[in-house]
Amino acid sequence: MVFLILAVVLALGSCSSGNKKVAVTPPVSNVPPPAQFPVAKTVPPNTPVKQVAPDPVGALIAKVDAVYGEGMKEYHTGNLQQAKQDFDSALSLLLESGEDIQNNSRLSAEFNKLVENTYGLEASASANGDTLSQHDYEPPPIESFAELTFPVDPRVRQRAEQELISVRSDLPLVTNDYVLSFLTYFQNGGQGYIENILKRVGMYGPMIAGVLRKYGLPRDLIYLAAAESGFNPHAVSKAGATGIWQFMASRAREYGLVLDQYEDQREDPIKSTDAAARHLRDLYKEFGDWYLAMAAYDAGPLNVQRAIERTGYANYWKLRELHALPQETQNYVPIFIATALIAKDPGAYGFEVPPDAPLDPDQVVVTVPTDLRLVAELLDQPVKELERLNPSLLTWATPLNQSAYVLNLPHGTKGLYEKRIAEVPPAKRIWWRAVKVEDGDTLAAIAQKYRVTRIALAEANHLDPGDDPEAGTYLILPLPPGREPLYRRGRYYRYRIRSGDTLGAIAHRFHVSVASLRRWNHLRGSVIVAGRTLQVFGHAIETPERRTEYKAEVRNGVRIYRIQRGDTLGGVASHFHVSVDDLCRWNHLNGHSIVAGRVLKIGGGSHAKEVASNHPARKNHRSIYHYRIRRGDTLTDIANHFKVTVAQIREWNHLYGSVIVPGQVLALYRVSD
Repeated sequence: MVFLILAVVLALGSCSSGNKKVAVTPPVSNVPPPAQFPVAKTVPPNTPVKQVAPDPVGALIAKVDAVYGEGMKEYHTGNLQQAKQDFDSALSLLLESGEDIQNNSRLSAEFNKLVENTYGLEASASANGDTLSQHDYEPPPIESFAELTFPVDPRVRQRAEQELISVRSDLPLVTNDYVLSFLTYFQNGGQGYIENILKRVGMYGPMIAGVLRKYGLPRDLIYLAAAESGFNPHAVSKAGATGIWQFMASRAREYGLVLDQYEDQREDPIKSTDAAARHLRDLYKEFGDWYLAMAAYDAGPLNVQRAIERTGYANYWKLRELHALPQETQNYVPIFIATALIAKDPGAYGFEVPPDAPLDPDQVVVTVPTDLRLVAELLDQPVKELERLNPSLLTWATPLNQSAYVLNLPHGTKGLYEKRIAEVPPAKRIWWRAVKVEDGDTLAAIAQKYRVTRIALAEANHLDPGDDPEAGTYLILPLPPGREPLYRRGRYYRYRIRSGDTLGAIAHRFHVSVASLRRWNHLRGSVIVAGRTLQVFGHAIETPERRTEYKAEVRNGVRIYRIQRGDTLGGVASHFHVSVDDLCRWNHLNGHSIVAGRVLKIGGGSHAKEVASNHPARKNHRSIYHYRIRRGDTLTDIANHFKVTVAQIREWNHLYGSVIVPGQVLALYRVSD
């Protein structure tokens, strides 16, 4: 989806030295929502028609208006995808007409009108590629130790048995060697996991306890969320389970959580906790035992039911003893119990960690799409705080498809928000911004800094163009659609295209998206010509020596790469010597947008060998062998056995150290039989 913005003319002139300082008052007028383009009047049938010369520009504008009108119909019926296509088609008619849009006043006006009317309606957050890629997705801690076993420390056994006598729980906590194994590990290697839980339980504990109480469930199920994710809303498992409660997409939708282009409610602690509580209630009704219900939560109820039918035992510990449950579920309940025992009495196990403050946000109902950065500026809060309080949002804006979205604000800021948001017309909250006036700031200087006209800035804030605002007050910045990313992206560059350049490489170099490059330069495709000049609003140029390191791991013979900030699909494809189309196919991507923290498969199924063979470093190797690491293995042992070097194993599997985990699969390209 591409929406292009023509250049905004900067205000000329400066304030006189005698400008007076005035307070900023809220505007009283609202900008109405975009209206339909005017339709040409029909000529009465009996009126003589005067012959006029053909008007190709008029015909083009009429055609554009007709396509735009179809898009408006689709938009008002809620068919946003088709509306986007129609709006894009209308814009394409202009851009591909061959007319000189910039130097034709009628076409230029039509272009500006088209952008102004559609941008804020349905695409301002998604079409400009401005997604919240700042989410720091992490694997859940349990993945690093769930399949391991540890020796039991006799001192831990004695302490746990004593604690079990005095500790209170509304779930049947027990101690056995499975539980004691993880109690030992959490005190001798897994301290970080426990410390994070003891911190975050202060933030999420009261909220989760309230939801569990609402559904009549044991309060200690709170430690299931601790074991699942370490209370991290942005935990993403290797299987794709996401959020504090590690919901898979299908199960999340089954319990009413929304997953779309605007938000992933699995990452919303409040909504996902409500869904998890209902799911756990249903599982307990089905199995009548909390340990079996927990196992079913992890492995799925069908797997647990089959294990019971296969063995004849409806007992978790017996199923575990018989290895009837999936491998990753074998230690699920012992980890939960060990976590709960420590969290209930941290001091007894040597932990003293102050908890975070409880999650207690103010909540407001947002009725029009609103940008989080505008809200942060109006409240004089870090935008990171707004992101933290609204972790399910995937774009900078509140969802365009919800007319009553509940937005979380820092505690105690609701009144200030309601006062200051009223200063911004509802139709402009998707791209207008706010700025705090500092000592010495003038209206002209602020206008120049943010590339708006002084007159527009004055009108938006009900100021006389000759006045200067008082220090400490806030100015509303009336930014045109799409202009906001420009000043945030940093410095303005004019880049001359070199032979061999691609849009993806240029975008990666300046830390911008390909969509932004197309929009800024009125490009419809990816074809660029050496010698032409591109305008770019970017950060410092990335030199070849500072390119991102691409670290991947091999799982079952397929390389898995975790996306880093600044990555582009083209850059990843280029590094791993595959095509962008293949990456899209292997990962079921509908477009070229990727999100930091998520993972990409570099190859798929039967493509694994094909991908490996395309890598120059591997072309000389005759065959590939997949070796599953066993307990006690070292890289040196494996290298000696297969007559290769440790350095080769690291290169083939993108390893950057000597740590390997039992169960992990290594790809080995044998150099001798």
